[in-house]
Amino acid sequence: MIVSTLICCAITMLQEPPDVLPEKIKTFKSLVKEREVENLMVSHVDGFLTLYNEGLVRVREIDEELELGADNARELSKERKALDKRLDSIADTVWLVFKRKRETKANLDLWKAAVFAFGRMELHGAEHLWKAFGDKRFNRDVAFRTLCVEHLGFTRDYSQDEELLDLLDYKDEQVAAAAASALAQFGEMPGKQRLEATKQLVKMLESYHNASLNYEDTNAVRRYRTIRDSFLRALTAMTNQSFRDPLDWTKWWNKNKKKKELWRDD
Repeated sequence: MIVSTLICCAITMLQEPPDVLPEKIKTFKSLVKEREVENLMVSHVDGFLTLYNEGLVRVREIDEELELGADNARELSKERKALDKRLDSIADTVWLVFKRKRETKANLDLWKAAVFAFGRMELHGAEHLWKAFGDKRFNRDVAFRTLCVEHLGFTRDYSQDEELLDLLDYKDEQVAAAAASALAQFGEMPGKQRLEATKQLVKMLESYHNASLNYEDTNAVRRYRTIRDSFLRALTAMTNQSFRDPLDWTKWWNKNKKKKELWRDD
């Protein structure tokens, strides 16, 4: 009887390995205020991303089973809710790197590692990328803010489209270009969203181009040259069309904006 019980326990342990996440979170929190541990923290961030991806795979499996009408829908829904909470917890833990206040190169590398991870965490990552973008300590660090916006594209979270469109005329043209680069990864958005994105991209591209025609306005020329290619990539992603001249895009838009078959959901 005792032998049988031990065998059952051993089998259970093999089938259900202990959850390493709580201990990893505890360890990570203890490192936040320590000095000269940035490389170790980057390693932990990479580990959290691995755990996140493992959970995300299971979330997608559950969603597929539910879509197919699984008999155990109630249990699956409960598991999915727990997984969503787990993924949210992972993203929140990675965010703790921004509690480190000293603006050193090592910390900047750590913050960049977190931005990279958030870009692979879909909705859970998007909210933290916006928080990093809005952090006052980076107000003058255009390169870092640009990185945050670029990685919003990797989330493939299409609910971020309006906020990204709002950045197309941002005061720093690098950020505006990054917003278009992010939108270029949203080419599979629902048709209504692609329609609005195309409208705004065409409008802003023409505006940048027109301003640049005054060659004495060197700022306008620089801004147009900075945003042009990323805007063109975004427009191609939205429409499957390819033009170099902003006027050609305006002509195409005026001719095709009301063609419903072009803006239906794929």
